[in-house]
Amino acid sequence: MLAQEYFEQIRDTVKEIQRTDEMLAVLMAQEGVKGISYEPHYGVGGVGDAMDAINRRIEMQERLKERIKETSTVLDEATAILYGANGHGGLAKLKGNRYADVLYMAYLQAMPWKEVADVMCCTPKWCCELSAAAFRYIDKKGIAIVRDA
Repeated sequence: MLAQEYFEQIRDTVKEIQRTDEMLAVLMAQEGVKGISYEPHYGVGGVGDAMDAINRRIEMQERLKERIKETSTVLDEATAILYGANGHGGLAKLKGNRYADVLYMAYLQAMPWKEVADVMCCTPKWCCELSAAAFRYIDKKGIAIVRDA
């Protein structure tokens, strides 16, 4: 697998978690702070329970927590590639902090290129070029060598 494919998979996972987290926030807001009626609710779908929506949200939160736990391992591995296991190596040491930082923001934090460019004080095009150069470097050296640097 090429470095760009690896980091794109991570970005997709991060975006999925962000969307799920936003959906949970909407569900919680819909629940609002109000008293719960323990009387059965008769609606279009038959007898319902006021706790159903809360229970569904809690179940979704539990699934999200598990997904975040799984993803954190992958994020730790990717961070080690960018900054080394001790935070003083990896791509940042071999190629420079700007290369590692642009990949971290664009892929591990799933920031839009415009925001990455604002933080990096350059253009989105330049960030994309830094990113492409970083991927070429990682592919040339090998992920294990970059990570262990």
